[in-house]
Amino acid sequence: MEKPTGYVIMDFLEKLEELMGKQFGSTELLEKVGEIVTERVVEEAEVLRDEGKVEDRMVTELFRVLKLMKMDLAMVKAAVKDDTLQERLEQAKARCRQAILVANSF
Repeated sequence: MEKPTGYVIMDFLEKLEELMGKQFGSTELLEKVGEIVTERVVEEAEVLRDEGKVEDRMVTELFRVLKLMKMDLAMVKAAVKDDTLQERLEQAKARCRQAILVANSF
């Protein structure tokens, strides 16, 4: 079976979402991992776009969702109360799932 065009991106994002669902060392560490994954996803999406495998509008949509996810992760880091942290974390996970869906449509 042939893998979808965005499978590498989906793999990175699925691992990040899985990490968000586990206990992690600190919110700062989670935000840093999110930044690293986002940078790598952007690089991969740009390569696919430059090779003509993905439409520019799809890459633009992915970048939009990734920016929102990074913002959510920054709010996770800034959260003081535990319930606020959980809300922000759920929002970041939802954005991550949204980015996975965009990558799956590549």
